[in-house]
Amino acid sequence: MNISDLKSIILDLFFPNRCPLCGKVVNWQISYCDKCYENLSRTGDELCHGCGNIASSCSCDEENFSFLRCYAAFYYEDVVKSAIVYLKHTPNDIFPGIVAEKILQDMESDCYKFKADCVVPVPMAKLKRNQRGFNQADVLAKALADALDIPLEANVLKKRNSLVAQHELTAESRRRNVKHLYEKTDTDKLKGKIVILCDDVMTTGSTLNECSKLLIEMGTAAVIIAVAATTIK
Repeated sequence: MNISDLKSIILDLFFPNRCPLCGKVVNWQISYCDKCYENLSRTGDELCHGCGNIASSCSCDEENFSFLRCYAAFYYEDVVKSAIVYLKHTPNDIFPGIVAEKILQDMESDCYKFKADCVVPVPMAKLKRNQRGFNQADVLAKALADALDIPLEANVLKKRNSLVAQHELTAESRRRNVKHLYEKTDTDKLKGKIVILCDDVMTTGSTLNECSKLLIEMGTAAVIIAVAATTIK
């Protein structure tokens, strides 16, 4: 046993190692439960990369989306839901790394080819960020930016403080409310660039579409959506 292993064992006595997918205590030598990893509900060919819906309910011809493509690594259920909830309270780079790996696989297998210039996370309101200490979308966006070897641009969008959380609203209320939540900065660093907009969960897609509109207004050439999970199934 080397010094590094000994330090890990001692540290594990006071701060037990936990699986970032289920939150349960695991051996200090492993990164996550094999069973949890196997049970991640991965998306497949049934997901339309144009709108983010499953192919049988594709809305590409019905909706006017501001984003060009949409990639969701997993479905928001079971182990994936647990992993995202855990990420919101305990920042880690393991689950985001798994998400980034799956997103890259989906991009590589997609018939549409592009080269992204940077990754932008969906912002969190300043008040909530101060309370939590971090934005989980930032953590996911950084993992994806590192995997693609492109810059992370974390401060180009802002979210206003709100008394009502988006997830507490109906689909129609989300669409109305989101128009007043986000704002763009005066930066011109994104002009002409292909941007990946990253978030943890896609529900109705209202937030992602509104943020995409703002990025387009800032002069981006195209916006690509990448989320850890989607509720659409």
